[in-house]
Amino acid sequence: MKRFFLLVWALLSLGLAGAAGHELWREPSWNNALVLLLIAYYSVCFFQLIRAAFRPWGLLGPWRRSGFWVCLLLLPLCLWPLRLAYEIWQAGAYRLRTEGEVNSLMILRQLLAWLQELVGYLGPMLALIAAGVGMAVLLLRLSRGQVVR
Repeated sequence: MKRFFLLVWALLSLGLAGAAGHELWREPSWNNALVLLLIAYYSVCFFQLIRAAFRPWGLLGPWRRSGFWVCLLLLPLCLWPLRLAYEIWQAGAYRLRTEGEVNSLMILRQLLAWLQELVGYLGPMLALIAAGVGMAVLLLRLSRGQVVR
């Protein structure tokens, strides 16, 4: 089973890195370089997660090695609320997009719109910054409790 996961990891990592490298070669830009760097980061983290998960008691034991790599995998997702706050700052206001979409994030979007009406455009921006930084701090504190060897 470990070999299957490593084979899938190798195929996905090489395929995505090759596509990103080809795009960087065709059109050099900071965005394409950042995508290649992000693929390399996730590739290393997933490789270490697979290695740690297949060690004895890698998932649940006293040496929770895989928890550290899961925290590192989730860490770049903390930048998403910060990017949204930057978009609000650029636009000067939070824009509620409702082109017929109904999903679970609609409540969060309505809350951000209400916060903007109450405080101004700084309200949603500060809430998203607090959420992004809070998630990052939580993940870093969780990763401190994990053991990596």
